[in-house]
Amino acid sequence: MKKILTIFISLWTLSVIIFYLIKYPIPYFLERAIELSLFCLIIFISYNIGYFLLRNFTFNAPIRIPLFIGTGLASLSLITFFTGVFGALYKPVFYVIFLILFVISLVNFRFNINLKLPQLSFKNLLYLTILLMFIIPAFVGALAPPSFYDSLVYHLSVPSQYIKNNKIFFIESNLFANFPQNIEMLYTMALVLYNDTLANLLHFLFLPLTLLLLYGSLLQEQVESKCSSSCKENNSVPLLAILIFVTTPAIILISSGTYIDMGLTFYLFLSFICLMEWIKNNDKRLLILAGLFSGFSAGIKYIAIISIFIFIFIIIYNSIKTKQNIFILVCLFVFANLIIISPWLIKNYIFTKNPLFPFFIFSEAPLYIKKYLNHVANHGSYGFASFIGLPWDLTMAGFNFGGGFDIIGPLYLVFLPTLLFIKGTGNSIKIGVFYLIAYFVIWSLSAKVLRFLIPVFPIAAIVFSSCILRLLNYGSVIKSIAKIILIVIITSNFFILIFIQNIVSPVLYVFGNLSRDEYFTRFLRPNNPYPAIEYMNERLTSDSKVLFVGEARNYFTKLNTVAPSPFDPDILTDAANKSENAEELFLFLKKEGFTNILWNYPEYERLKNGFRPNDFTNKSSNIIDKFKNKYLNLLFNNENICVYGLKE
Repeated sequence: MKKILTIFISLWTLSVIIFYLIKYPIPYFLERAIELSLFCLIIFISYNIGYFLLRNFTFNAPIRIPLFIGTGLASLSLITFFTGVFGALYKPVFYVIFLILFVISLVNFRFNINLKLPQLSFKNLLYLTILLMFIIPAFVGALAPPSFYDSLVYHLSVPSQYIKNNKIFFIESNLFANFPQNIEMLYTMALVLYNDTLANLLHFLFLPLTLLLLYGSLLQEQVESKCSSSCKENNSVPLLAILIFVTTPAIILISSGTYIDMGLTFYLFLSFICLMEWIKNNDKRLLILAGLFSGFSAGIKYIAIISIFIFIFIIIYNSIKTKQNIFILVCLFVFANLIIISPWLIKNYIFTKNPLFPFFIFSEAPLYIKKYLNHVANHGSYGFASFIGLPWDLTMAGFNFGGGFDIIGPLYLVFLPTLLFIKGTGNSIKIGVFYLIAYFVIWSLSAKVLRFLIPVFPIAAIVFSSCILRLLNYGSVIKSIAKIILIVIITSNFFILIFIQNIVSPVLYVFGNLSRDEYFTRFLRPNNPYPAIEYMNERLTSDSKVLFVGEARNYFTKLNTVAPSPFDPDILTDAANKSENAEELFLFLKKEGFTNILWNYPEYERLKNGFRPNDFTNKSSNIIDKFKNKYLNLLFNNENICVYGLKE
């Protein structure tokens, strides 16, 4: 009777709230309600998939929740991949899949996790307040439509093209389409189910999951070290580690949109935790699990290979130390990695004949590949003096390491000397320090893009929190100074976060001040193509095929489009350079089926230096002038971003 009464009261309360909000809606509530409901459904299904697969692993509650959900999300990513391979990216197919998974999850639902949160003391309430101050802007940002350049060029653009064709296929003129796409598969799923805001929310989800992992891993460390509740230093480490991580501006800004770096960070950190547990317990299942998660990470971004090599070194060192069979243990780990990454390697081999495209090309690499690799490698500066000064440069000039939102704040630099207190810490902390140093050195010798450094930040938060708290034991004066410094840094980071978020102004959309179209018209940068794309979506017929010139952001188009990435050769430029006259160029475009051209002239000029590998010659410039006069009709022009129609 009690259960029936509880269900009745819950349904009654929910019904009243829903119908009231329909009658007196919060701005955009219904659309947000659908997205948030699907978001919760995905979390529920993911948790139950993970519970079914990993329920026998003995982690504590704060680890088990993200472990189960992360495993479920990885499973949904793989399901989406194979659905795309078999050409079944249709809404009805995903509705059936989710209905089946939901029913199974509902029938078999078990939530036997006793999640004990810290007592709500004044200090803990302060931590919680600061935590929410940084998480809420990320959540609000995730509710806004995606406007990040990389999202519109490939993180969302590639999935949208798969969906238009109902399958995964080879996309020409976009080298990023041949990168591994485990997180993009989650975005594909979100776009099929509903929209891109759902995709935003799925990437945001990795932020709270990573925070739970941080908290859980440090709690587990406390239990295993048998530290009593009176051990104030150790009890403060989990909360301080979370605070250090969440107040890093780059973390919050990346979490609010459809990048892939927060997902990569989560899975690599999960792999690291499993590896540490294997070292403590010598359970080979944990080693295999670490390999599966790091393999999934490599299927998100190639940069995960740095971590995999470091993990292998840690396995070898521990095997020597404990006198275990190195070969068997390394093989287990590597094989687990290969199982998960192999679908993307096979896909790349079929499409490009190179499983690691665009890297490791043993023959002469095309110019556009060289341009891309040089661009990635040329961030920051070089030389021994530069290497020594990297921590300073990363803090003071983060925009030199990839641009975008690459601001990490001064905390890591200010408290860098506290790493001298590492001597008295536990084995896991020392391994963490080794991982940080090894990753940093390899990163500095390869691609100095700050975003590629994000995966080490959870471990950096653990190491720095431990060392900072040891510093505080050196006296009340030092403790007071350190607290003041922390307050100043956190305040500064918060205002930097708000300042940057004001540039994209997600609040104006989320609370109904702007429509989706108005939001994109105002806030898409640089050289906003949205008005031209909006014109095409409204005026051109569904059988149109549009060639983008100088513009790579084709995510918004409902039509069939070909948009070379910023590093791929521009198709019109290449065709003009090969043509003898305007008529030959026109016939080539008609043969390829193009009916229209979107030409973003300012963007064409921006990308030709350091990005695009080709440009018009004097001869082809004359051909283009004649071609435009004779064979093109100008249909739309907004700030020199033009839509043309090819004459019949």
